[in-house]
Amino acid sequence: MRRLSAALAALLLAGCAQSPVQPWEKGALAQPNMRFDANRVEGRFAAHTYDSREAAFGAGSVGGGGCGCN
Repeated sequence: MRRLSAALAALLLAGCAQSPVQPWEKGALAQPNMRFDANRVEGRFAAHTYDSREAAFGAGSVGGGGCGCN
């Protein structure tokens, strides 16, 4: 039973191995629907909502803590 569990775990983990993206696969990954923010209007709205809730302009970007040390 222990060997079976180890073999099953090894097979599952082998499926998680990453292989480099081949040049002919890059076209599919460059599609607009593969972006994290595929809908720009929705992304801007979400950023505006996040900024408003944080009560700070640019809360989702790089910045300092207000002390001037960026």
